[in-house]
Amino acid sequence: MPEHEWTTLTEVIRQETETGPTDETKHLRVRCGIYSMRNQSGRYTIRIRLPAGALLPEQLAVVAEIVERDSRMGVAHLTTRQGIEISDVPGERVAAIARQLEAAGLTTRRTGGNVVRGIVSCPWAGVASDEVFDVTPYALAVDQHLRDHPAFQRMPRKIKISFESCQHDHVRTAVADIGLRATVRDGQPGFRITVGGGLGAVPKLAQPLEDFTPVAAMLPSLDAILRVFDAHGNRQSRARARLKWLLTDWGIERFRDAVFAERASGQVAPVSVPDVLETPPADWPSIARSIIVNGFAEWRAGNVRPQKQAGYVAVLVRCPLGELSPAQLRRLAAAARMFSGGIRTTIEQDVLLRWVPAPALPDLYEFLRPEGLATCCAEQIMDITRCAGAERCLSAITNSKAAAKAIATVGANGLSHEPAVRSLRIRVSGCPNACSHHHAADIGLFGVSKKAHGRPAPHYALLLGGATTGHTFAQRIADVPACRVPEAVQRVLKLYLATRTSDEPFPAFVQRIGAPALRTALASLTPVPPPSTGPEYFRDLDATADFAVEAKEGECHF
Repeated sequence: MPEHEWTTLTEVIRQETETGPTDETKHLRVRCGIYSMRNQSGRYTIRIRLPAGALLPEQLAVVAEIVERDSRMGVAHLTTRQGIEISDVPGERVAAIARQLEAAGLTTRRTGGNVVRGIVSCPWAGVASDEVFDVTPYALAVDQHLRDHPAFQRMPRKIKISFESCQHDHVRTAVADIGLRATVRDGQPGFRITVGGGLGAVPKLAQPLEDFTPVAAMLPSLDAILRVFDAHGNRQSRARARLKWLLTDWGIERFRDAVFAERASGQVAPVSVPDVLETPPADWPSIARSIIVNGFAEWRAGNVRPQKQAGYVAVLVRCPLGELSPAQLRRLAAAARMFSGGIRTTIEQDVLLRWVPAPALPDLYEFLRPEGLATCCAEQIMDITRCAGAERCLSAITNSKAAAKAIATVGANGLSHEPAVRSLRIRVSGCPNACSHHHAADIGLFGVSKKAHGRPAPHYALLLGGATTGHTFAQRIADVPACRVPEAVQRVLKLYLATRTSDEPFPAFVQRIGAPALRTALASLTPVPPPSTGPEYFRDLDATADFAVEAKEGECHF
């Protein structure tokens, strides 16, 4: 970070501590990736940018040190954009923490504000057997090119870009502002580019800009898209400022013509595509007992995938509730050094260890197990994705962390091991903004407040039947009191198991049954009794005080 930004950040936080925040101080601070904490003056969340989700073991160790020393919350939060957040740190420590991160090769810059956010990329790129080609170098080159681009520092709204290598859309390019999927034409690598996707209160699918863009035209194409958006995006209405609304107003044909004309007239300096070197370990420590017990077989079946490189596997480390303690971060860093050749975070809030020699799996399992990092089953039904929620976020209505924790109890009786449901995905947001991607879920939930008996009561809107890649959106079925959300999820799953046709996927079941029948099945869970007989209906999950709506305008747009 340039020296003037350190000075500015320190001065901004000092000013906010003394006189309170202004729009200008928020803009300067949020561009540096520093967000206000909910109801905690002088304390902040630090958002770390991880292009393509790539990390080094030494960087994980630095994050562990910062969390342990400076965060009252005591955990690192993995975001749904492959980043890391450290929350509840004192303002006077923020600049020093940012400097420490930069010294470790990490940055917080441009993780907030109306800029190009951190570039998301398929965590399986480079090792997946079904990939077209490895998109990681291109994702890193784009991040380098656009992060501090002088022309794109105050756009109408934020831009999110996703790269995908594989046939399966692991990073949901279908709902990104700009999605790039690897493809090949006549032996030449390139990208299928889509534009205008987005979730939030009004989700929209991305539309095809160009079926094949050669890799040499990738950066000119991205520059052209951003220049058109910067010039013509809606700066008067924040609610209609995202790229998806320009596509709605113009239509894809007009937008495509404008982008192609801009591309033809523009000049983009060449950017080198970096080499991505991942070196598997030559040897590893022998830790495992002669007979592996304690869930090794289940963990291997649920968390391990073969790489396209013979003899190596990729291991998903499940991070329950998307959190890692300092001890877990250090154990994960050590595991990466000893057993793997690369680390990637995922948008499902897990960590992928790559280039693990297959014979080392028992030893890796035994090494991870003492810190609770060898838990089955990653990216399956009880590995619930959730946003920061009312615990930290200014915009949140409800505590999504508590809801995710409560829903996880549904699987404790074995329901999560039913073959028909174990691959389903549940995503929970604390408000309609969709940071957990609840529309792109088999079962999605987002927090709302509803009046009952003259008082606000926390609820979750329950959505069913979305494609987990984001290609189709879940339907809003019912609004359920927060305290009855686990029961609602359980009822939906049991109904699916009892009435599905042979091998019927969950989204097809939702379509066949229909929203009216599903609402009827959940109807007995939605009434709210008076406070005198049902006080729990008027408290958020894990809360001891009565519920009150404390959501405020968030800071992402500053």
